[in-house]
Amino acid sequence: MSPTREPGRRELNKADKQRRIHAAALELFSRHGYSSVTTQEVADRAEVGTGTLFRYAQSKGELLCMVANAEFRAMVESVPETGDPVEDLVVLCEPLLVALDRQPENIAAYHRETLFGEPGPHRAEAQRILGQLRELIATVLARHSGAGRTPADLAGAAQTVFDVLYMTLVRCGVERAPASEGRRELEVHVRRVLYGVLSDHPDGGTTTDPGVGVGTTA
Repeated sequence: MSPTREPGRRELNKADKQRRIHAAALELFSRHGYSSVTTQEVADRAEVGTGTLFRYAQSKGELLCMVANAEFRAMVESVPETGDPVEDLVVLCEPLLVALDRQPENIAAYHRETLFGEPGPHRAEAQRILGQLRELIATVLARHSGAGRTPADLAGAAQTVFDVLYMTLVRCGVERAPASEGRRELEVHVRRVLYGVLSDHPDGGTTTDPGVGVGTTA
């Protein structure tokens, strides 16, 4: 077994610059909001030149993705197990709701950059996180399907659920809805897409959606 190589001075210097840039962007975006911060201000706070800054993040949108990705990576590391598919899916997206409540402008900008921003490694990472979120949704649906179906079998249904979840989150961000209201919105729309429109009545009821196969009390 070959010994583990210690990082060289160049690698340590590079890691230190990246850490300073990340910390500076996080502080400035959190304090002033995405639209009010310039890349020059981030470079000055990180004590690097703008040329160096752009080697780590090619644009302000990439800087924002760098910062937010670090927070949202943890969201896709495990699958909630509450016993209820609707609650599992809402809990899965809760970090996005909390972030929206805390920094609505920044998270709305993050979604915009993820969907429509210029190509870059941090935007690509943001899209990978969303892809992993879709996979976890498929895992939740498979767990509750009761029909021996795998996450791969439910990829199409997971895409539908993801679209509903994501657009609800984006709308809550645009409307600046508090996290508590956003959570209620997610619950309503997820329940509707899992169990069908006809089960959406005031006194509840029990129904099974054969398309998804998670028949429990709605």
